[in-house]
Amino acid sequence: MATQADAQELAALRALSASIGQSPHLTQAAGGNTSLKAGDTLWIKASGTWLKDALVDDIMVPVAMAPLLKAVEQRDRAADLPQGFTIAALNPRGLRPSIETTVHALMPQRVVLHVHCVDTISLAVQADGEAEVARRLDGIEWAYVPYFRPGLPLARGIAEKLRPGVDVLILGNHGLVVAAETVAGAELLLRRIRSLLARPAR
Repeated sequence: MATQADAQELAALRALSASIGQSPHLTQAAGGNTSLKAGDTLWIKASGTWLKDALVDDIMVPVAMAPLLKAVEQRDRAADLPQGFTIAALNPRGLRPSIETTVHALMPQRVVLHVHCVDTISLAVQADGEAEVARRLDGIEWAYVPYFRPGLPLARGIAEKLRPGVDVLILGNHGLVVAAETVAGAELLLRRIRSLLARPAR
């Protein structure tokens, strides 16, 4: 890690990741991922690991952001293989980053949480889902991204929708992304959005 502050934030992210991973309303099995930007390095949950194990296992893998973002911009298929952008010297276990690494790299905020939130997905799959989300998230800077295959197609879809200030993404038939400058800020935003999108129990 670049600084002590980065190390503290990564520790906080691990704790939050474990908490998110224990909630079936936010995470199913090994789905979902979290990340932290430290300088030019993106630390993201490794593919095949579980968020709930973040405090007992090494689940974070370092990725070089600049070349990955360049690949997305150039529509280079290499962006579909984020393991090609890992920083080997900081990855002794050879962990592979999630195929959704590009989602995290594209968001300018330092901390990004991507969850498969049941309440969000249940709205996003409906024909009028975007309109309903717009009603519930009035006053919040958010963007709706229709379904794309994870990897480069999803990254390009997000790039086309991003605008300054957006810190919430609703991914059609997929999930929820929230981003903030701190882990604490991201956690608060996640709680707020989940509360606004909550469906009454039947």
